[in-house]
Amino acid sequence: MTPPRIGRRRVLQLALAGSSLPLWSSARAQAPWPTRNISIIAPNAPGGPADTLARVVTQSMSKELGTTVTVDNKPGAAGKIGVQTLLRAPRDGHTIAVTSVTALSALPVFDPNVGYQSPEDFAPLTLAVRTPAVWCVHPSLGIQSLQQLIARAKAGPGVLNYASFGTNSSSHLAQEDFFRRLDIQLTHVPYKGESEGVTALLGNQVQVMMVSGAAKPHIEAGKLVALATTSQDTWDVLPQVKPANRSGVLQLAQYSYEPWLGFSAAAGTPSDVVDRLQRALSNALRSPEAASALNKLGYRVVVGSPQQMRDAIVQDMTGYRVLLRSGRVQIG
Repeated sequence: MTPPRIGRRRVLQLALAGSSLPLWSSARAQAPWPTRNISIIAPNAPGGPADTLARVVTQSMSKELGTTVTVDNKPGAAGKIGVQTLLRAPRDGHTIAVTSVTALSALPVFDPNVGYQSPEDFAPLTLAVRTPAVWCVHPSLGIQSLQQLIARAKAGPGVLNYASFGTNSSSHLAQEDFFRRLDIQLTHVPYKGESEGVTALLGNQVQVMMVSGAAKPHIEAGKLVALATTSQDTWDVLPQVKPANRSGVLQLAQYSYEPWLGFSAAAGTPSDVVDRLQRALSNALRSPEAASALNKLGYRVVVGSPQQMRDAIVQDMTGYRVLLRSGRVQIG
């Protein structure tokens, strides 16, 4: 039997109907994003490094993504509170966080109750900045060099107090690693953030602290004494202060320390949303306005891919495991 003929009009109708399905499906799969405001969690108090970094990118991100970008401060527990807030939020890219070497590399090694696995529980977006720091002491000590600090600490183990921005934070661990190299003992006093620690140092509640570029005005005003920077080479922020590796202290000949801050979403965030967030953040960080603001604080912009951030997380976790095995810092 000869099959029935189909008219040209019917053939065209069927063709159009067939082609409409994938177009409709594609449109549905690529639903508009963002659909509401974006929140950047800054896991420290206003004025701290993460808060400053978050606020630098908000305007550019708002313009590029077409929605309001706000900063939500969640200080405490060396960044753990902020990270846990991120992981409780819907995993749709409307909530991201400034994440540090402390939160993503140190805490998973040293805090058995951290409540997350790194990097598995995260969708890294980009590293943002690395920054050296400067070793500062209160002027009342009368100390002007690392050699004098070492001599004072050896004469009275545990007498001098030092501030960090949280137990098992990168600040705490880096300072203990520094003291380990010098075979000296100082008493640790943790604070919720760097700004609180600096306030304590200015008030002589603590006598020693490794501080970011935020120390510069206090050093210039004579309220703090700078002993050495943690940079590999001369730091543009404090060019008059020698790096610790040029201080003449033998144990520090190969020493440098430049911690990082970056941005992360939670694992499970759609890949296309991760891509858009990474582009928006990269563009914001590379803008002249952001570069100027961050350079003034001593930050070195290090924008990169999500994989580069993931690699940095894993590399630093390896280093922290070495420190843990040394016995200088304890789990908990």
